[in-house]
Amino acid sequence: MARPVSCSPLAFILILIFFIYPVAADGSGSPVVLSTSGPVESPLPYTIQMFIPTASMIHSAQVMDQINGPNGEDILFATAFGLSRYNGTWETRHIDLNNISAGLMDDYVTATEYDANGNLWLGYSGGIQIYNGRDYRTIRDQQILKDLRINDLQRWGDDMWVATGNAAIHRYHAGTWTWFQPMTPGGPGFYEIDSMVVDPASNAMVIATRNEGLWIIRSPADPIRFEMLAGKNTPYGQMDHIRRDPQGGVYFFDKSSIVHYGADTGFVPILTNTDLAPFGIGINDVSAGPDGNLFIATDDGLFIWRNNAVYRHLTRFEGIGTSPAVRTVFVDTLNRAWFSTSGYVGYYADLAPENYINIELVTPVPDQSQVQTPPPEIPPAGTLERIPATPASSPPGQGMKNSSVFDPIIGIINTISGLFGIKIIS
Repeated sequence: MARPVSCSPLAFILILIFFIYPVAADGSGSPVVLSTSGPVESPLPYTIQMFIPTASMIHSAQVMDQINGPNGEDILFATAFGLSRYNGTWETRHIDLNNISAGLMDDYVTATEYDANGNLWLGYSGGIQIYNGRDYRTIRDQQILKDLRINDLQRWGDDMWVATGNAAIHRYHAGTWTWFQPMTPGGPGFYEIDSMVVDPASNAMVIATRNEGLWIIRSPADPIRFEMLAGKNTPYGQMDHIRRDPQGGVYFFDKSSIVHYGADTGFVPILTNTDLAPFGIGINDVSAGPDGNLFIATDDGLFIWRNNAVYRHLTRFEGIGTSPAVRTVFVDTLNRAWFSTSGYVGYYADLAPENYINIELVTPVPDQSQVQTPPPEIPPAGTLERIPATPASSPPGQGMKNSSVFDPIIGIINTISGLFGIKIIS
């Protein structure tokens, strides 16, 4: 007769923690537990810092856009539940349901960017807000924006360029809005932009569209000329995403491949998904570091591509979360690679970085505390609503509730595990 198998309480807790919380492992297989509020000492040549969305951290793991702050130290996250900022600690601002005219116009933020005067532009599915550090102004007039859905925001010199729904692209220049109507003589040969960046080497605006190929604007001076780089029926024209290369040029990518484009080199294939894994995996996002490393978010973790080969592959066993899929990745000015999964936001940092060039911010702006310039004025044809400022974090009892079901669970795990001398979350 077989003996029944028993499980001690400690073993049960360890098994439970293994499945619900990410761990890292060194070459010998020894576990390295990662904290969600502060880095822990690691024997590995890198560290991974994880944040579970809670009231005291980022409020959503669904990241729509990320940018560096004006001082190069802050990171701003446009998410599906507010605008979050990280500079060692977290703060998040929301729509204020007690005063709808204060705070964000929507908790679902689709895009964010700073203009030349240090004003923060926020994109939504129903318009734009411009925040100068004191007041918000809202643009949701279709005399100005022919489609209120904001796909992307990009500063180019003194101008702000706005990709809107299927109405192609708008420009704000010297107090005047211009709509570049699709499929008109001299206008853009596309309807819907996925993403756009400024090439730091050539100072050209490069655009990836959803269905009409790849385009470039080589000069911001009027008259604006839209030039096709690759038609929609060509192999490169099928790529619908673009990211900036700090060392010059841009990266185009789709689910299966990545290509570099430069003004001098043209298109240069970088890799296909079979170079990452023999069976091929879906590529979700790409971000280039100033040291030449290419970070690739995939359905099977985060890959680091260096010198034409996989340098490192980070999965849940290295501590990136419980989900194998990484949705987004973004390299900040401190050369940390921020990534998001279905349940976590975190960053990877190399503890022994190679020599690399300094990142010049795509949108360098003065210190917010010194900015006195008022928000841009909108031409008489449109309407602009002035809205009082909201504090960086909604006061207690105002705005969206920020409670999370994870807080009590984390507390219980800490309490129980502490009885056995195990440090899980600090």
